[in-house]
Amino acid sequence: MIEFGQQLFYSQSWDLVKTKLTQMIEQKNWSICWVPDHLRGMTNFGIDTFLSPWTMLGAFTELTSEMSFGVAVTDAIRLHPASLAQNAVSLDHQSGGRFILGIGAGEKMNLAAYGFDSKYAVSRLKECIEVMKLLWGQTEPVSHQGRFYNLRRAVLEPKPLTQPNPPLWIAGNGPRTRKLTAQHADGWLPHAALPELYREDLKDIHQLMKRFDRDPANFTAGYWGRVFMHDDPERIAQYLGNHRAQLVLQPQVLVALGYWKDEYAQIYLEQGLHPDRISLLTYDSDDVVKLDFSKLFPIVEDIPETAVKSTTLVGSPEDIRKTVQAYVSAGAQSFCFEITNGVSKRNAPFTYFDVSRILAQNIFPSLEC
Repeated sequence: MIEFGQQLFYSQSWDLVKTKLTQMIEQKNWSICWVPDHLRGMTNFGIDTFLSPWTMLGAFTELTSEMSFGVAVTDAIRLHPASLAQNAVSLDHQSGGRFILGIGAGEKMNLAAYGFDSKYAVSRLKECIEVMKLLWGQTEPVSHQGRFYNLRRAVLEPKPLTQPNPPLWIAGNGPRTRKLTAQHADGWLPHAALPELYREDLKDIHQLMKRFDRDPANFTAGYWGRVFMHDDPERIAQYLGNHRAQLVLQPQVLVALGYWKDEYAQIYLEQGLHPDRISLLTYDSDDVVKLDFSKLFPIVEDIPETAVKSTTLVGSPEDIRKTVQAYVSAGAQSFCFEITNGVSKRNAPFTYFDVSRILAQNIFPSLEC
């Protein structure tokens, strides 16, 4: 069974967020409501308006008894594992077992400006998960002396309704996070580059799970992606142009698409970027504004539009249906869509609400699952 979720990314107002959720409930076919855990966005590229996911999700659980809820995603740096484990247990109880804890290594945009240290982020993530599972699973006081966290006769009550722990999904595309996903997670929520890569990475996770004596049948393969739906070629071209610019900061995607050239490495190094280390953990908006994009843009100018489109969900309803179908065929079982169309009526017939309805009522039922 394929399930479809939506991330309510920006929270410009509480009333708007509630309206979006109400529309999802009325439209049917939406199974999961996700919210982000951000302090800020990528300034100059987005909106810096975020309410706390923990308080929002607590309120959401009172609005419907059918839908599941998740955070997409929190990180293992800004909260101690005990606090994060308590938040998850609280929402597990409030929702009656309908909460999903999405977690990742973190993003520099939420760390550097606030003085958080992002070093050893994946190692921190691993130990954070281990500590949370220890607290969830032990009925007696527990002690732990680790590299990043220490417990001394610590307790956490009550225990999760969902045993042995609330569903825990890891976001990440790299080899280390895939291994961590295979070892500890109940689900995977990557921002995949294209269906072919998704298929290979999922195969890798399933193989690793068998090495850890875990059954892939008890695991959910998720997918996170932005959606921009329109039938105006100019609007689509503008969106793709912005997305093309973002690909400059994703050299690993260029490699996967087959458009990498060895001479590109020097261009990145001249901008103070190491192509093998570029990720959302290593740059934020303050770093981006310092870049000379006139030197970086030639790197992606030769990429065909078809290749750029393959890395995002953009175009007409039929274009998006085909792309979603490709991910279903690649093994995706649960989708988290972030709809980027605006809510204003001037965007009709493709306002946020229009796109949400078209996805739920026209596209989802037409997929071959």
